[in-house]
Amino acid sequence: MRAVLAAGGVLAAGVVGSLATAVPAQAAMSDICGGRFGNEFCLYYNSYQKGGAAGATSDVANWDNFGGTGYPLNFADWGLGTAGVGQHVKNNAASYANSAWSKTGASYYNSNFSGAYDLAAPQTKGQLVNTYNENASFRWR
Repeated sequence: MRAVLAAGGVLAAGVVGSLATAVPAQAAMSDICGGRFGNEFCLYYNSYQKGGAAGATSDVANWDNFGGTGYPLNFADWGLGTAGVGQHVKNNAASYANSAWSKTGASYYNSNFSGAYDLAAPQTKGQLVNTYNENASFRWR
């Protein structure tokens, strides 16, 4: 009986131990895209994912006509600094984050997905290079 209880205790400790290690891994991934999970491509006003932020879950042919509304998408305060909050996303982004698990995001220089572009692999953050402050559209690949 003691052997069964001891084995059960070891098994329970193993389960609790694996749950304890899963939490830090999940917490680390919550850092992608300002704590948002799922398929979101985020742009930031400043380098290194600072300042105003904005995100999209679907393709955006023109940041100044977000979702076909005729209105621009503006950077919001996600608690990462207030620089750029209220500014248009179009032609004002310096860095990105991609919270998607399997989709690569592409930030384009021109509207309608043309011109130079930067690619954002799944679950990554980085600096825009080819579209730094010249980002006009976004598409999932």
